Amino acid sequence: DAAKAAEAFERAVKRSSTSAELAFDAAIALEEAGQPERALPLYARAAELSPDAEKETALAMALLRQGRAAEAAQAAERALARAPDDPWVLLAAGRAKAGMGRWDEAAGLLARASDAAPGLTPADFYLGRALEAKGDGPGAAEAYRKAVAADSYFNEGRGPLTQAYLRLKRYNEAMRQLLRMADAEPGSKLTRAMIDKIRPLMTRTADPRPEMPSFVGAPAPRALTETEGAAPLLRVGVATSPLGRVRPRRAAGVKSGGAWKAFDPKTGRILLSAEPDETWTARIVIRKTKKNKKGRALLELHGPGKNVAAAPNDAVLLKLDDPQRSVFELDGVPEREGWTYRGELEIALHGGRRSLRLVNLVRMEDYTHGVVSAEMPNRSPLEALKAQAIMARTHVYYLKLVHRFRHKKEGYDICDEQHCQVYAGVRAETERTRAVVEATRGLVATYNGRPAQVIYSSHCGGHTQSGKEVGWGDVPYWKAVSDASGPASAPRSPAELRRALARWPPEAFCRPSAYVHASHTRWTRVVPAKTLEEKLARKLKIGKLKGLRVLRRARSGHVNALLVVGSRRSVKLTDELDIRSLLGVGSLRSTLFVVDAEYKPEPSFAPKTTIGPAKGRRAPRPAPVKLQLDAFVFRGGGWGHGVGFCQSGAMGRAEAGQDYETIIKTYFPGIGLSRLDY
Repeated sequence: DAAKAAEAFERAVKRSSTSAELAFDAAIALEEAGQPERALPLYARAAELSPDAEKETALAMALLRQGRAAEAAQAAERALARAPDDPWVLLAAGRAKAGMGRWDEAAGLLARASDAAPGLTPADFYLGRALEAKGDGPGAAEAYRKAVAADSYFNEGRGPLTQAYLRLKRYNEAMRQLLRMADAEPGSKLTRAMIDKIRPLMTRTADPRPEMPSFVGAPAPRALTETEGAAPLLRVGVATSPLGRVRPRRAAGVKSGGAWKAFDPKTGRILLSAEPDETWTARIVIRKTKKNKKGRALLELHGPGKNVAAAPNDAVLLKLDDPQRSVFELDGVPEREGWTYRGELEIALHGGRRSLRLVNLVRMEDYTHGVVSAEMPNRSPLEALKAQAIMARTHVYYLKLVHRFRHKKEGYDICDEQHCQVYAGVRAETERTRAVVEATRGLVATYNGRPAQVIYSSHCGGHTQSGKEVGWGDVPYWKAVSDASGPASAPRSPAELRRALARWPPEAFCRPSAYVHASHTRWTRVVPAKTLEEKLARKLKIGKLKGLRVLRRARSGHVNALLVVGSRRSVKLTDELDIRSLLGVGSLRSTLFVVDAEYKPEPSFAPKTTIGPAKGRRAPRPAPVKLQLDAFVFRGGGWGHGVGFCQSGAMGRAEAGQDYETIIKTYFPGIGLSRLDY
């Protein structure tokens, strides 16, 4: 409880008024509890008692968040004198100069911060703003580009980058950014409107979407019937939404390098026979009659020329004549254009016949081939890939046989997105990962002889959280586990948590490496208050956004409960996915974060300096300035829910010499491994 923590720290400060660390913790706790004015004197006291670069920088940022840029610049100058090359100090100093409108000085400091820590996204982001204010359009565009290139989830940088490209008349590059924003926030009407406006300005030869890699052939699957001794048959929803739901679509094309047939799944009757390389498109067609003016939605397949085949029972099942030598390829499906799949494809009307549902029927081992390198880079250490193969197989086995209702409404066992686990079909297969899957064939994790419910995330941030802490139940093997290579513990105070999120954890197996991207380890997001307010007001009906309050954290530091404070009502968020998906453009990488509300003076008010360099740290007095919310800055670590198996940590452990069994049992204490009989 942030409010109770703040009160406890304040009482402790009164009992021990000479402790800089207590004053520092109290200041952080008060600010997180929504009391920044009471926090400022404690930041100043901490800096006075221990005048190091960290506390001077924290004071500078606290002043800056209150719109007091001149005073922030004074504190930042003191920090710079002690640590002139520290990127966080340079960032604070640059931002303070920008707040004063001294753009040349700001740009110089921010460029130094970017050089000192490549990949520090806020340095490049604020450098872009400074260069923009100076009138350097190309320089601003390059700074914004570096910010989003360093962290693909930094979608807030794509808006300014798009505007910078438009001013430079680089329409194709602007479109690429808009498409990424549309993928992150499909419901954004403004983004869609901009896409429609810019599309006519693009050069015709440009393709704004990234090129799809070609697939690698692999051993063919067995015949697809539920027979004894065969690997379980799965129904995998493909081209689904980020939450694993059926995307709205009225057409989908299919082709293959080999011949295939379409069947009525209810009667088994052949509806059409397709030749190699022919494309047939399934379409929703509205047939109107005198009795039914609105019409009835029907499913038809349209082929070369004017060939049409009707699907009388609203579904078709596509089977390859020779599954040993050919695969299906999707055509005209933007989310999966050119992707190929083994097994069979089912296309059916869905959602009141308003959309098409695409399902791949595939054996579990062939499915596992399509997951391993989609979830973990295929160049990862072999023991990590083996552990990932077992995780993928166990996860889908559990969902198929035990947890049968996850996607029951959608009509499949599992989706192909992160909501379940990423499945990319044949394009994910490589010789290396196929060897890994074969080496672990049939191996699954078990607990007391039953299939274990193993869950995993890309990066735990240095310490996993337990299932009980996140509200998913007290599963015996969902324990909080340190990912450190030595004797390290989770952060024990607000200051320790902020220190941990400001630096890469050098002792953690999941630290940045040749296999782990830096932005998965530590990240920053700068979300404009108006952007977040629009999203939260639309989804939660809160009215005007007043603030965000962290109510509860796990031992690891992950946020388990957060209060969204609005003018109409306040809403408590306790669902891990809600917390991630509602904050920011798209989704935050994880719930392991700290958040700071930043304010700016209203246009009719000018900031006034109320404390000088000599007395500044002792007693900052509130400036007579009316403030308005400007932005929320999230500083976090990790990617995903942080419960169970840490993929990045597994790569670090394998690199250190641990085998797949040791890796799995570290993240899931008490589980065993068993081999399925097929």
